[in-house]
Amino acid sequence: MTVLDRILATKRDEVTRLRRPQTRDLLRKAALNAPPTRDFAAALRRADPHPGLIAEIKRRSPSKGELAPDLDPAELARHYESGGAACLSVLTDIGFFGGSSEDLAAARAACSRPVLRKDFTVTARDVCDARPMGAAGGLLRPPPPPPPHPLRFP
Repeated sequence: MTVLDRILATKRDEVTRLRRPQTRDLLRKAALNAPPTRDFAAALRRADPHPGLIAEIKRRSPSKGELAPDLDPAELARHYESGGAACLSVLTDIGFFGGSSEDLAAARAACSRPVLRKDFTVTARDVCDARPMGAAGGLLRPPPPPPPHPLRFP
């Protein structure tokens, strides 16, 4: 089993535990009542010829281990903003990357940049969960491609 397989299996287990109707209804209501997002696409478009950069806030990686376990997401967000980052990407996966929804909320509150939730989104619940955190967007992992069809010759 690959690291990616383990992460996705863990995410699916988390979703199963949180699938209770009252939890789903609370998340949906919080997502619908969340304030407007900051415009992620507009932040990446620039009038000058320089590319719009997305700066990442990440505590650890399954392959590299601890990167910045004691980082302050708000302080790093301010540094990225003053350095010219157009948007932020905040890891919110706890188990594999050491992130949290609190990291995303703190980074968003500390700067004016749009924030992308970087996590493994496996259900609509994960999308609803991202909105109350203040995320302007999220990443979706496409499903694996279907197996190739065998060639048939007449």
